[in-house]
Amino acid sequence: MASTKIAVRPFGKCFILAILASVLLVGWSSQPAAIASEKERITHLVEGAKSEKRMVLYTTQSIIDSTRMIKKFEEKYPFIKVELYRSTSPALQNKIIGEAKAKRNIVDVIEIPGFNAFLLKREGHITSYTSPESRAFPEGFKDTKGYWTSTYVLLYLMGYNTKLLSLKDIPATYEGFLNPRWKGKKIGFDTKETEWFANMLKIMGEEKGMDFFRKLVAQDLHYRQGQSLITDLIAAGEFPVGTVFAHAVEDRKKKGATVDWVGVEPVIAKFGTISHATNALHPNAAKLYIDFALSKEGQMVLVDCERLPARPDIEADKLKAFKGLKIYPSDMTLAADFTTYNRRFADVLRH
Repeated sequence: MASTKIAVRPFGKCFILAILASVLLVGWSSQPAAIASEKERITHLVEGAKSEKRMVLYTTQSIIDSTRMIKKFEEKYPFIKVELYRSTSPALQNKIIGEAKAKRNIVDVIEIPGFNAFLLKREGHITSYTSPESRAFPEGFKDTKGYWTSTYVLLYLMGYNTKLLSLKDIPATYEGFLNPRWKGKKIGFDTKETEWFANMLKIMGEEKGMDFFRKLVAQDLHYRQGQSLITDLIAAGEFPVGTVFAHAVEDRKKKGATVDWVGVEPVIAKFGTISHATNALHPNAAKLYIDFALSKEGQMVLVDCERLPARPDIEADKLKAFKGLKIYPSDMTLAADFTTYNRRFADVLRH
């Protein structure tokens, strides 16, 4: 699985010279035409959305985060009223499938985790829409045919209690946690992260990966469910280190908790996606919303919500700690065998 750097790197001289050469060859005539074409596209969407007047958003994001995004969107397009429905991933997926079977076309835009988006695409519940904004997103964080684009990422990281450990104590790779010093309820471990398990097996290879997990389980892990809970228990000193997401750690740090995070190789990213629903009743408004959510303006809303935006050209002080991390985007195709991976994960944790 190829990795992706979130860091933005400067272009080399050869690359710049190549671009200049191509400009001299083809000229600038295509640029005004492209700008005019994009303006016409937006004008067409705006006129269509004015007649639609509304849009229905189904999401798994928090009400607070969704409300902030909707507020900014409605300020830009005051003639569109967004109706929001929020639920958990399994419940939302089942609702979308159930409504489609009943031929009730309600939802226009779907925001749901990547594995769920893969399954909805496979069943025909989302349709292709390639937003011009998606060009800014790296490979692995968008569907090649426009069925979904990642809006934010959740990095699988390791959190640690800063009173009990220092950064130099944390291994550079997960294999480092097989050292005897970590044995005996010293690692908090989320038992529900099947997506991470599946991606680790793909990256490490089946045989090596399963051997790693058997040895890790033999370290006598401290099992818990939920990254936020694990973060709180690390801060409380229940165990010195554990699996976490950055936003939970950053939230506790602001409140004075003695906890921090570090990227341990391989750093895998799961992500939330945005998609255009099949048979949407308000397709113009839906496209405008997707464009906005993927734009720099929309992605900055996620930064303000303490989320890590998937768009790599977002510059904000809050993101400096993530620059340069070697990221492996979650392989969406693994979702096809989610049930099998879930069973295998549960089996290995029991031994």
